[in-house]
Amino acid sequence: MLGLALLWCLLSPAAGQPAAGAAAADAAPDPEPPSAEAVSDAAPDTLTSLPAPVAALLPELTLDASQIGAYVRAVDSDAPRLAVNAEVPRIPASTIKLVTSIAALDLLGPGYQWRTEALIDGEVIAGTLEGDLAIKGYGDPFLSTEAYAGLIRSLRQKGIRHIAGDLIFDNSHLVAPTASRGDFDGAAQRSYNALPAALSLNRQVTYVHLYNDRERGGVGVYTEPPLSHLDIVNNATIVKAPCQGRYHRLSVGFSEPAAAPPSPAPAEMAAAPGAGDVGPAEPAPALGTPDNATPEADATAATVPGTPKLTITGTFASECPDERIPRLILSPERHAAAAFDALWREAGGTIDGRVLAATTPSGAEVFHVVYSQPLHEVLRPVNKWSDNLVARMVFLALGSEHAGPPGDNDKSRAALDLWLDERGFGFPELLIDNGSGLSRDTRIAAASMGELLAWSWHQPWMPELIASMAILGVDGTLAKRMRKEPIEGRAHLKTGTVRDASCIAGYVLDKHGRRWVVVALVNARPGQTLQAWHGHAVHHVLLRWVFEGAAAP
Repeated sequence: MLGLALLWCLLSPAAGQPAAGAAAADAAPDPEPPSAEAVSDAAPDTLTSLPAPVAALLPELTLDASQIGAYVRAVDSDAPRLAVNAEVPRIPASTIKLVTSIAALDLLGPGYQWRTEALIDGEVIAGTLEGDLAIKGYGDPFLSTEAYAGLIRSLRQKGIRHIAGDLIFDNSHLVAPTASRGDFDGAAQRSYNALPAALSLNRQVTYVHLYNDRERGGVGVYTEPPLSHLDIVNNATIVKAPCQGRYHRLSVGFSEPAAAPPSPAPAEMAAAPGAGDVGPAEPAPALGTPDNATPEADATAATVPGTPKLTITGTFASECPDERIPRLILSPERHAAAAFDALWREAGGTIDGRVLAATTPSGAEVFHVVYSQPLHEVLRPVNKWSDNLVARMVFLALGSEHAGPPGDNDKSRAALDLWLDERGFGFPELLIDNGSGLSRDTRIAAASMGELLAWSWHQPWMPELIASMAILGVDGTLAKRMRKEPIEGRAHLKTGTVRDASCIAGYVLDKHGRRWVVVALVNARPGQTLQAWHGHAVHHVLLRWVFEGAAAP
């Protein structure tokens, strides 16, 4: 029951009222917020045609009014000021992240945190763990390299210096996706195509850092996080030249050996020492199937011969600053394993056993826990920068908390449907695939999005929702839009763009100090290519109309 919608979000404080900003504001909810039923009742003066400035713009954009779903309503009103094609289901692109965010704030709470556990199956004796160490993820959307390194430091500080058994990486809290990273658009190494995993380090992204190594007279390379199970081949060269595109041309390629059939003993793979520097290879345990697998262990990974290879080519202009290139190059399990191995060995730790993708042994005990940032902080990259992986992980948390692990999209959709029903919302057209908008199946009507935003304005967590959105002309995906116009800084919005849709949704403060919910979903006709700037032009004219007070013709 979930759908695709276009949201437009602008906010700033009304005269005489408290501001809602990046931190929790003191704005108090109205004593009698409107019900979901009241929100949907249209008043006699609701406009059902596009404002004249918007309608006049459409011919030159090769658009017509039927392609636009628009909903505008003052937050202190029980009915919309504008409702044009507002009941028609449309592709919302990333504005659907607002539905995920609102449901999460209401169901989980702004302070909700995910955890990552280190569990031991054995005793620690004189600095040696006589048994296995398991790292189990619970879906932390933003487990950073710094937090991961902190976990490793804590293991050392609590007395573990040597692991005599195996190192296990447990992703069982979430159902593994059946899709591949490149299924959506073929760009499998682009960071926005990362897929959910219960143990997801650094959003699964490997940052390739390139710099002018003046001491060695060449291009320096290192990765973040450091990865021991990676061979870096650096063929890039320095050219003495200004920082211009014709001189500064770098390429990062990745190749991974094909998986071999499982064997009784795991293969070893060469590991580059330290932080990914090119150098002599040294033996390191491979992520593979343990030879003592049991139903409790439920090991799933196949052995992998050889070493994944990162190849750097091209030229680096001597006057250019350091460059950081994000890439998805390893599976979530191998990414977490390679980073742990590198960080553990850098800290002086050693491992005797193998590195496995498996479930945690049933008798293992929690040894250390790392907690995520609170939900209200996690939502900032979701709505300001439209982080798809984080949005999907938040969405999956709805299902795992509602129906228990392992979490999956079906459980999350069921949790969302139940929540909408309990809150009195009837959105029969709503279709949500994965909660991020990176889907061509998601649908929502502009009115449904608008009603949800109007209701959210009166909830106690409203300041956290607004603080997560991009500020028009200031930051996030809106940093360069409508700058130096009177409306700059007076709108908090979520943007959404895919091949067939250009959308916005959120809150706007007009020049008279009145706040409005604004939703604009622009979709392509069948066979039409919708250029993003065409949608932006519609958004901007509508926003200016709202800023002036949303006056009738």
